[in-house]
Amino acid sequence: MSSQLDLDHPLFQRVSHWINLINFFILTITGWFIHSPYPGMPMNLMRNLHFIFMYLLIINGIVRFYYSFFGKNKDYDTFLINSQDIKTFWPQIKYYLFIGKHPETGKYNPLQKTAYIALPIMAVVQAVTGFILYKPVELANAAGYFGGLAAVRGIHYLFMWLFMAVIAVHLYLVFTSAYEQFLFMFFGKKRKEKSA
Repeated sequence: MSSQLDLDHPLFQRVSHWINLINFFILTITGWFIHSPYPGMPMNLMRNLHFIFMYLLIINGIVRFYYSFFGKNKDYDTFLINSQDIKTFWPQIKYYLFIGKHPETGKYNPLQKTAYIALPIMAVVQAVTGFILYKPVELANAAGYFGGLAAVRGIHYLFMWLFMAVIAVHLYLVFTSAYEQFLFMFFGKKRKEKSA
C-alpha cells in the first residue's frame, strides 16, 4: 500500500533531486576554485568538471521540466502560486521568523513555490553567463547585454552565492521541520515507529 510520501515524491522525482544535489555540489566547488584558484591547481580539470556537471544539470532540468508537465506523476500545478499562497505568504514568513503560527498550505508553501520557480530561472542565467565566460571572444556581443565581461563574471559569482543561500535555507528547513521527507527523498524510507 502506498503512503502519502510515496505519492508526494515518486522515484523519478527523488532520483532527479539526487542528481541536482550532486550537480550543485560539484558546480559550487569547481566554480569556487575557478574563481579563486591556488598555485598548482589543475585548472583544466576544474573547468572540465564544471562544464560536465553544468551539462548534466541542464539535461536533468530539461527532463524534470518535461516530466512536470507530461510525466506519469506530472506535478507542475503544485508549483503554481495561487490566491491562497498570496494570502499565506506573509504568515509563512512570520512562522519562519518564529513570530506567527504555521498557516494552512498545500504540498508546498508559498515561499517554497517561489524558490522552486526561481531556481530554474537562476540556473538558466548561470548557464548563459557561464557560456559567455567560457567563450568570451565568440560571445562578446552577448556579454554586452549584461554590461560587459566583468559584469557577467560578477553576475555568475553572485548567483553562485544565491544558490548556496537557497540550498542552505532549504537544508535547514528540511532538517528542522520535514525530516521524514528527507529520509524518504534520499533513502525511500520512513523512520520505523517505536512500538509502545
